[in-house]
Amino acid sequence: MLGPADEIVTLKKVQDGDTLLLRDGRRVRLIGVNAPELARDGRPAQPLALESRQFVERFLGRGELKLVYDRDRHDRYGRLLAHVHNSRGDSLEAALLSAGLAFHVAIAPNLSLAECLAQRQAQARRAGRGLWAEGVWPVLQARDVRPGDGGFVRLRGRVLAVERNRFVWLELDGPVAVRLRQAPREFNHTQDHTENYKQDQDRDPDPDAESGQPPRRHWLNREIEVKGWLVDRGAKYASRHPQNKRWFIAIDSEFTIEISRN
Repeated sequence: MLGPADEIVTLKKVQDGDTLLLRDGRRVRLIGVNAPELARDGRPAQPLALESRQFVERFLGRGELKLVYDRDRHDRYGRLLAHVHNSRGDSLEAALLSAGLAFHVAIAPNLSLAECLAQRQAQARRAGRGLWAEGVWPVLQARDVRPGDGGFVRLRGRVLAVERNRFVWLELDGPVAVRLRQAPREFNHTQDHTENYKQDQDRDPDPDAESGQPPRRHWLNREIEVKGWLVDRGAKYASRHPQNKRWFIAIDSEFTIEISRN
């Protein structure tokens, strides 16, 4: 767990399951979770969006909030990035994930509690709670991605090729690639539905292992599932760069990707 509160604040309004408005006018975006979006701009609400917001309202009540910061304190929209605790000291992110009312997202460099939060999500998933109940939040297949698709998704596909530049790119069986951030010791840990690549590397060394990434052959033909924001680079990009996939999802941590054992 992180240390004591960096700041004690007063809540004005819960905007949605992962965003709070403080009495002093600042907005707080929770670290490590992404809650379903409420209806706006003509778009319908995502599954359990209202339930997620109501859960946060009940959990926080009217008391003071405790904010604990990680490495980055603001996002590109100027919102505070913080771990939030209610007046009793209970973690809001952990409670949301345990209830199945948000997805765990691990975005560098704010990864201090990633492993702990991933465990809370795994418990909710095994129990089929909230967003993990059958049919509540469908999985998008990479081969089915079409113009108009984008935003936060659970996406599944099979790795057909592995490319490397500043990143590792997993080319899927559809118009989508997964971009893995290259960093030492990344993507070597196990979680539900994954394998321990470090053990494999110790038994059968591979040059790729020096980068901290699983060897290419361990990715090929594996089915993976990722949670993240599907980015459409557009038709013009696709026509100018036919060798690249039009859509991609950026992954910062092993806690946001699962690799099948088959």
